[in-house]
Amino acid sequence: MAKIKKNEEKRPLVDLPSNAYKNKAELEAGMEYMGEQMLERDRLVNEANQKISQIRSELEETVYPIQAKIDHVTSGIAYFVQKNREELFPDPNLKTCKLISGTLNFRKTPASVRTKTSVKLLERILAENGLLQLYNDWIARLSKVFIRAKLELNKDSIIADPLAAHQKIGVELNEEKERLYIKPSRIEDEISADADTEAA
Repeated sequence: MAKIKKNEEKRPLVDLPSNAYKNKAELEAGMEYMGEQMLERDRLVNEANQKISQIRSELEETVYPIQAKIDHVTSGIAYFVQKNREELFPDPNLKTCKLISGTLNFRKTPASVRTKTSVKLLERILAENGLLQLYNDWIARLSKVFIRAKLELNKDSIIADPLAAHQKIGVELNEEKERLYIKPSRIEDEISADADTEAA
């Protein structure tokens, strides 16, 4: 016996019209009916989307003052931690401070490539290194056998040797840094904060 999916069990029975068309007139009527049903479906979806949009807009207005308070307190906590790090984290090897009201945690964010990859940038790099014509020829040959190649920066190599990458192709990096994460004890979520934030 075939298993019935849970969402199918909950759906009501539908009074379906006959779809055994015997002539062109019945086919035309079926297509007309199908169009009417599609218009009705689209009307209902649009109506629901408008209600959802209105609910989201109302929610944003309701949540804004709460989020502003969260952001304000977050910046104050980050500022306090910055000024009192030695007291909160007496052992430089420990990155977690457990308080009664929650946990403060420092984690390293790895270095990343800041420069955005664009066709113009990649073409400039290829041209400056005498590779643009070779690349274009190669792409043309690949397309003849229905293969496409994607050109992208090798971010691992750039991070491994950032000075050479900057000198050779001019890419910029975001340096590795520590971020402060704040986790109140009553919730599962944590908030990321810059430790160099100033209190308002």
